[in-house]
Amino acid sequence: MAFTIVTPDGVMQGVHRRLLDQYGDMVVAYRVRTMTPELAERIYVDGLVTDVPGRHISSWWIKRKVFDLGESLGLLLRHPSDDGFQETFTAAKGRSDPLLAEPGTLRNAYRTPNKTFALLHSSDDLLSMVYEASVFFEPGRIEELFDRPAVSAAEVGALRSYAAPAEMSRIEQYRLLYRVKRRLLIEIAADRPGVVEHLLPVYDAADAVVAENPGFLAETDAIAGLLKEEAGILGATADPARFAPASALACLRLLADFAAYPQLPFAQFAAVLEALGVPLSALELTALESLFFFYRPTA
Repeated sequence: MAFTIVTPDGVMQGVHRRLLDQYGDMVVAYRVRTMTPELAERIYVDGLVTDVPGRHISSWWIKRKVFDLGESLGLLLRHPSDDGFQETFTAAKGRSDPLLAEPGTLRNAYRTPNKTFALLHSSDDLLSMVYEASVFFEPGRIEELFDRPAVSAAEVGALRSYAAPAEMSRIEQYRLLYRVKRRLLIEIAADRPGVVEHLLPVYDAADAVVAENPGFLAETDAIAGLLKEEAGILGATADPARFAPASALACLRLLADFAAYPQLPFAQFAAVLEALGVPLSALELTALESLFFFYRPTA
């Protein structure tokens, strides 16, 4: 048996369809539901309380925001011959850190940008599977889940057809970042046309890097180089300690200098964008905040 939850970012990218294509005849239970903070904390309790290196969820505050992006799909699978199928499935999922995601794993294939957008959750072992499945499915008796026959082909087809309100091939965090930057350019175009003219080719180059999809490290290094070029065009970096004026130029300068991110609470930056009248979707807000939290340029 194996238990997995395809989180909203995974549903957006169609991960559930890939799983159902591969394991559809093994599904014995499923449920689509919104992961409330209370439900998520009960399911992730192992990662929240254990001291095993690499398992403690230190970024819980931002992980919760992914669950707010939409519904999650839970699947309970029964393999006909693999008694250690939970461990097999979890190994195929791969690591959430893109620097460690092994080739051939789901997280490597879908290019997870950081630990926020992890595509799916799966239990670590048999004991965790029994506990987490009981929390997610809420059966009268846990035995009811494991004694069920496989679901019908019609049910698998209905699950496979389920679509998120917004679908995409992968979470392109840098494309989202540069969409916000292009929106900010409109605010400074009248007063600083020369700056805009110099920035547009840099932004075009960044979009081309994302479109090429060269892999996590190559993409990150290329964007870091473009950020340095961008910072040179924009001039002095905004001082995060004095980031009070609602200035589009200050926002652009900050977004070109990731080293300044840790000095500025993201909520303060988001408030400046709101004051400027720059709307962000929930996905854009989460993607930007995860950049503030996880990303540091290497070039």
